[in-house]
Amino acid sequence: MEKNKMIETRVKLGRILTDYICLSIGTILVTVGLYIFAIPNQFVMGGVTGISIVIAPFLPSWLTPATFVLVLNVLLLLVGFAFLGKDFGFKTVYTSMLLSIVGMVIEYFGTAGLPEGMSRYPLTDNLVLELVLSVVLPAIGSAIVFYYNGSGGGTDIIAMILKKYSRIPSGKALLCVDSFIMLVSFTYGIEIGLLSALGLFAKSLIVDRVNLSMNRSKYVIIITTYPEEVGEYINKVIGRGATMWQGVGVYTHEKKYILLAVMNQRQAAIVRDEIKKIDEHAFLVLDETSDIVGNGFRALI
Repeated sequence: MEKNKMIETRVKLGRILTDYICLSIGTILVTVGLYIFAIPNQFVMGGVTGISIVIAPFLPSWLTPATFVLVLNVLLLLVGFAFLGKDFGFKTVYTSMLLSIVGMVIEYFGTAGLPEGMSRYPLTDNLVLELVLSVVLPAIGSAIVFYYNGSGGGTDIIAMILKKYSRIPSGKALLCVDSFIMLVSFTYGIEIGLLSALGLFAKSLIVDRVNLSMNRSKYVIIITTYPEEVGEYINKVIGRGATMWQGVGVYTHEKKYILLAVMNQRQAAIVRDEIKKIDEHAFLVLDETSDIVGNGFRALI
């Protein structure tokens, strides 16, 4: 019993560590896309960062966009804790702080050693290339963060609340929330406004597509006469649980056992190849799904 508790604790800690490593990677991608490509080009694709772009000309010199984002995020975090729970709240605190810190670092290296008012950003004069990078990097980063039950703070929190209570996909929820902020981008000119609108729409599609890819799993149905051996293999070797019930073959009237398990695609490929070594007459059905909710998979929020 004590050994099982130790194993369970190690697995839980490993899962938490994995969550925060992936949250960090996603947050860094978002921050790089925003502070190196979006903000310098004044692409307003929503979010607290979009608000900071809009009001940046009116901010005092000591209040940088990254600092403003930090302050506004703190206020919205309180809303996140209230509506989305502690786990989401703590992860959002982490990603929001990391986003602001990395943003400040990027701002520092963008202006260090240059005269006041000068910056090394944008990196190129190609607006389309800058737009692509300002869309793709934050979209992939946001999808990773959402998958691990976090958010980048700001209007992402409002989008996740909308997703929770309306079941709208993450990308479309972001599109709904950020569209109003994006409209302000037209004050910077028709070209910037249209590029921002295109960028926001593309971002919502990429977020949903990446989320769908990350959520993709396999459910496996195994019909066998060796249920204990098959169940032990799935549990001990693959590291997944399974549900078993008894059935009878319609043609042979032979007693069979049916096992249902859900796992990632790599694990399913192993099961498909290895189960036949346990029961050469086993019958397997493997199918793909992207809507698995529960222990070991994504949280329902």
